Amino acid sequence: MKQKAPISTYSKKISCFLILAVLQLTTFSFFAVSGWAAQVASLENISGNVRVFSEGKKRGRKGMQGASLLSKHIVKTMGEDASADIVFVDGSRVRVMPNSELHLSKVEISDEGSDINMTLAAGKIFNVVNKLSKNSRYAVNTKTAIAGVKGTVFSVEAVSTTKAVFMVKEGSVEASNANHPDKTVQVSDLHKTSVSDENPPETPVEMTPEEIALFDLLEDIYESINQEIQEKIQDDVMQQLRESGGDFLNLE
Repeated sequence: MKQKAPISTYSKKISCFLILAVLQLTTFSFFAVSGWAAQVASLENISGNVRVFSEGKKRGRKGMQGASLLSKHIVKTMGEDASADIVFVDGSRVRVMPNSELHLSKVEISDEGSDINMTLAAGKIFNVVNKLSKNSRYAVNTKTAIAGVKGTVFSVEAVSTTKAVFMVKEGSVEASNANHPDKTVQVSDLHKTSVSDENPPETPVEMTPEEIALFDLLEDIYESINQEIQEKIQDDVMQQLRESGGDFLNLE
């Protein structure tokens, strides 16, 4: 007859199993919380073949609706029918157009302010930037130029490795040559400039009606932002009513 193992042996096995389970759960929780805390944006409105790469990695993952983006991630829209929106946690949005490559070079967002610095390696993007606080910064770089903004709607196109074009629908953009950051021009509503080679930015000129019409594709973004603003106002009013103890509706 087979002799049973002492009770103490089972107790030790159970204890070891529980310890390993706790360690695994703790490790998972740590990475899950760390990943959540590091999230700076998410992917929305995905169309076609969109890939997300980590810095220095040759293989990327498929861009999925609602996927988290971290600082240093790279978003590529691969094909004529590929596009995606990047929605930052501060409310700013970027629409990445077909055949584009956008690097989230440095993105830090907190209650004190935000520092969003992106590099457009190829293609074109449209930006809808939330009004920035005094301590916040939003910039888009290409191999040729730099654009810094303080709350605006504008586009950036890397026409080639030596030329970039900035178009401003609303607000103001400060453009400069990456090699001569001290020589800047201010591009205001419905104007554009280009930066090429070693030259400073060209004097801004008015956009054509056709160029202005390109921004119509952002209408769904405006609608989304307006909806979010309305919901936030409603939530704030409800919260104030709760705190004051008042009736939400008293129609009698």
